[in-house]
Amino acid sequence: MLATDLKKLVAQYGADDGGQSSVLIVDDELPNLMVLRGFLDADYTVYEAQSGPEALRIAAEHQMAVVIADQRMPEMTGIEMLEKLRQTQPDAVGIVLTGYTDTPALISAINQARVFRFLKKPWQPEELLAAVQQGCDSAFQARALRNLVGLLAHRTDELQASLEKVQTAHEQLLHLERLSTMGRLASGLTHDLRNVMVSVNHIERELETRAAEPDLLESVQIGTHMIGNLLQTLEGMQQFAKSGALTMASELFAPAQVVQAAIAISRMDMTYRARKVDVEIEKDLPAVQGDQQKLIQVLVNLLRNAIQATEKSKRILVRAQRDAGEVVFAVEDEGPGVPSELRDKIFEPFVSTKGDKGMGMGLYMARLIVESHQGQIRCSNRPAGGARFEVRLKPAA
Repeated sequence: MLATDLKKLVAQYGADDGGQSSVLIVDDELPNLMVLRGFLDADYTVYEAQSGPEALRIAAEHQMAVVIADQRMPEMTGIEMLEKLRQTQPDAVGIVLTGYTDTPALISAINQARVFRFLKKPWQPEELLAAVQQGCDSAFQARALRNLVGLLAHRTDELQASLEKVQTAHEQLLHLERLSTMGRLASGLTHDLRNVMVSVNHIERELETRAAEPDLLESVQIGTHMIGNLLQTLEGMQQFAKSGALTMASELFAPAQVVQAAIAISRMDMTYRARKVDVEIEKDLPAVQGDQQKLIQVLVNLLRNAIQATEKSKRILVRAQRDAGEVVFAVEDEGPGVPSELRDKIFEPFVSTKGDKGMGMGLYMARLIVESHQGQIRCSNRPAGGARFEVRLKPAA
């Protein structure tokens, strides 16, 4: 019943890899080969060899169900040949013929070569034919089960891949819905902030006209810059949510200009002044083509994150340098670094290292801006502690 069901499954799923009725006979005496072939030729595909090495060469080219081998042969015994054959055809069934009562050889045949049947000469035709048929059935079952298990594993992998695609599509739909909601929210906030910006600008001009206290004027200017930065971020989010892309200006500028502008804006933040910020700009850097204001926004975002992650009196390093033919902007801090579970997805939307305190959109917008310049943005942890974020851009042609 099992064999019948197995054959149906093999036929249904195409798990047959051939060789079901192939028999290899190995004997150094030609008359013995002729006798064996005479009994087997009608029902099996028969191959013959007069030595172990010759048998292995034939088996390397053809899959065998049963191998019948004489035990005592020059160069290589039947058991030695079957042991080697198992390395390439583990399911092939071995039948050993011998005229000697050799107990150690019998034990080796069972343990190492895993011989299916051990027949003593002179063998009986009925006994041999029954052993060959049983051997073919055994080889077929072993190969069929292995192939079916492999096919099942493959189908399981396909099912898993399909489930992952469905899950990814579901996550993308949720992502689009959240972006749409964020876009609508950004639109309302942008409108309100523009009104606030008009009022703050008016207050700033009044204070300048009336020669207000420097500290008061500076506080208002800081507020103006912070509102301006927030407006830029919200406008970018609104634009991306609406069209799925960011509009980029195209101008030629020096990398030093981006760093200097980002530092000037960040210096308006009171928390900036409590950190030690070092700036290193390599001389004679090649110019970059792109949207200077948006790249300044990226660097301000990275610098603000570094400030928030770093304790007072700790060091932050902002660099612009050339590396591997690219212009690299880097921000390094001495904070706790980025958790390993977030490092691979930190540039995805709604992922934040600040927990509930962050929206998780700043680095995502930074990635969109950098990729719109055909560049790369990366994150890593420094060996000495802290995080390193870098933006890599191609120089202008």
